[in-house]
Amino acid sequence: MVVTRPWRLPRWTEVRELHTGRCGRVVLAWPAHDSGDEAGASAGSPAVPRAPGPAQGPARPAVVRYVPARPLIHRPREAAFLADVRRLAGLRIPEAAAPYRFVQAPAFRTAYERSAVAAGGALISDAVEGVTLARLLDRHGALSGPAAAVLFRDVLRALAAAHERGTAHGDLRPGKVLVGAAGTVTVTGLGLAALTTGAPELRAPELWQGTGDATHQADVYAAACVLYRCLTGRPPFPVPQLFSLMARHTTAPVPLTGIPRPLRELLAAGLTKDPEPRPRAAALLAEMRRSAKSDWEETGRAALGALAAPLVEPLPSTPPRTPPAPRPPLRPIRPARPARPTAALGPPSRRKVP
Repeated sequence: MVVTRPWRLPRWTEVRELHTGRCGRVVLAWPAHDSGDEAGASAGSPAVPRAPGPAQGPARPAVVRYVPARPLIHRPREAAFLADVRRLAGLRIPEAAAPYRFVQAPAFRTAYERSAVAAGGALISDAVEGVTLARLLDRHGALSGPAAAVLFRDVLRALAAAHERGTAHGDLRPGKVLVGAAGTVTVTGLGLAALTTGAPELRAPELWQGTGDATHQADVYAAACVLYRCLTGRPPFPVPQLFSLMARHTTAPVPLTGIPRPLRELLAAGLTKDPEPRPRAAALLAEMRRSAKSDWEETGRAALGALAAPLVEPLPSTPPRTPPAPRPPLRPIRPARPARPTAALGPPSRRKVP
């Protein structure tokens, strides 16, 4: 049996593993100064151009996602994935951690035939300091109205920017939203719409009944579900059975009792069953600017920062040290000469006694 080592991004040093999900293993890694050009040459993937990122300026840690080879074996899905990464390559806004490069693993199709867990490539994005919204909600249960409004607005900004480039998120959920120590909000996981179907508890009604492909309207529905959980501490339909969950999302009205009045109409619009009248992220963001209270920005940002600061793990400021290479000896060490063979002693009767 042939045992092969898993492929790793050349000339990058892993700092720690962040998590392992449906779209591959995610690590925090540190690039070498010349890692971008050399890694691209070894990958042989000219279809995805290199965008400005940590590897072009001063060295900074980055997030590397090792995308499994299994979904990339399907050529139309691979083409859609590469197209999404290409569209997001130049996106630079504080609310979105968009990937800026994809390095394809050499001969990943052959590697997949040998091992089903082979990596198809590495998706590189900026590293953002923060704690996931999922962990924040597990710790505190729910957020205040101003904090939830500020978070929802920043999520809509990230979605609107991605939608303007012709791509969708496809898997928006609390685990893909980072909250910083200063109350900043960043959406991660962009560029994976062609490789995932999203979390069932946030899946839009049309995805249950159609092909399951990611759309802009489905992103808005998922964002409204995230807002609902931020305000109430639970998803809109907290049922564990998959068939019951599908029935609730497609037919049952969402209970809006207890939702603050400035956010109730926005939440109802985002959770509309029919995707046609459901507003887009940009339209919902503009409506939110008109209806939200003026003092919610400062209050909500401070509340988010106070909750997230004790849980945020800072990013490393310097690359990890590599062990020094062993020094060569001052002079060559010659092998020891073999000992001369000694004559065997004769029988005791023939020995000479002095």
